[in-house]
Amino acid sequence: MAEVKPSHSLIGATLAQDVNNEYGLLLLPAGAVLHQSDIRLLEAHQVQNIHISDHGSEPEMPLPVLHWSEVQAARQYMQAVQQTKGLFQQIASGTVPPLKHFNDAFYPLLDQVLQRWGFLRFIYLKEGTDNYTYRHSLNVGIVAALIGKLLGRSEQDIYFLGQSGLLHDVGKMMIPDELLNKPGRLSDAEYAIMKQHTKYGYKLLQSMEDASELMALCALLHHERLDGTGYPQARSNDSLPFECQIISVADVFDAICTDRVYRRGTSPFEAAHILWEQACTGKLNPFIVSRFIHYIVLLYVGSKAVLSNGDDVEIIMIHTDEPMRPLVRRGEEFLDLRQHRQLQIHKMIS
Repeated sequence: MAEVKPSHSLIGATLAQDVNNEYGLLLLPAGAVLHQSDIRLLEAHQVQNIHISDHGSEPEMPLPVLHWSEVQAARQYMQAVQQTKGLFQQIASGTVPPLKHFNDAFYPLLDQVLQRWGFLRFIYLKEGTDNYTYRHSLNVGIVAALIGKLLGRSEQDIYFLGQSGLLHDVGKMMIPDELLNKPGRLSDAEYAIMKQHTKYGYKLLQSMEDASELMALCALLHHERLDGTGYPQARSNDSLPFECQIISVADVFDAICTDRVYRRGTSPFEAAHILWEQACTGKLNPFIVSRFIHYIVLLYVGSKAVLSNGDDVEIIMIHTDEPMRPLVRRGEEFLDLRQHRQLQIHKMIS
């Protein structure tokens, strides 16, 4: 086993040890055969040294079987969606399960996500509106927990954020299905009813066994904004708990990326751009948003995407000055999206 600096001369070599990023999330597993996109990923994360298996000799320890395949990830994710759906439907029927039941459905998936750098890429490749409410709840739990990890919060705080994200929209179980699934724009009267889900969620979580007051506040306040323009109480700044601010960022991000009955989701790059605009205009916390955007854009180095003009590209490099407008490769041509303002990354395809 040799310790070396990542370089393109290592393409085809085999990793002898896992490589993690600065937040402890897995970038590449032991046993992975390095490709050009892997080298770019390591360089983007400023990884200084990696361990490579010696050619022609046995590794010092048996390498693990290459990890969590996409099939395994899909299976575990959809299992968590179905379990969450069942628990939410119990609430719609008038029974509030204890928090432990939600943890049992969510924690096995969250444990895997918190160890794997690229899991969010899988979530935002999935298209369609089936089970949107339950997938959105699960996704917000995952994203909120990841933000907690990116911010260096304790393990207890990280799992609390995951729980709170999972349950932030539980009040929607008290909203009529015809409003939740309406394919067109809500009328003012319908929107007024929809906004009540925050208050319903607060009351439900107050009655849930082992749920805390802060968790209930995350359900109540996740549509509040720092400038006082949100609902239901038009709170602002210090009157919004920091945990609620994290849930708000996760909620906005997933709502933009995920297909809904009345519109298609867009790319994480576009979502990151909208998050940054909302941070700059005083609606979302810029400290939370900037950390999360940095994570999101680096996540997609080496990934394939479709531009707004329909062209397939590969994301090559992230610019520090405009991370949402990366350098991409289209065939043999390189495009710096900072110089092509009319083009955006429309969606991710791998």
